[in-house]
Amino acid sequence: MADLTLTGQSVSAGQIQTRVTQLRNAMELRKPFWDRMPIEKKRAWIASGKDPIMSLAWDVFKYLKNNYFREEDTNG
Repeated sequence: MADLTLTGQSVSAGQIQTRVTQLRNAMELRKPFWDRMPIEKKRAWIASGKDPIMSLAWDVFKYLKNNYFREEDTNG
């Protein structure tokens, strides 16, 4: 097994956090619409590919869920 070196990760985390905050802010603009939609329209919105922010958020969600948090309860 390869060694994992965490040196310098604080700098990377800080840079990534800026982008995560931007993504979160962009998602917050969509939240009022999302909350009013039935599940079928939500699925269509994601699948349409017309909203690059929603597509990015969905891809990140799927990656994290499938690779790291498959069985985690994210509500606690």
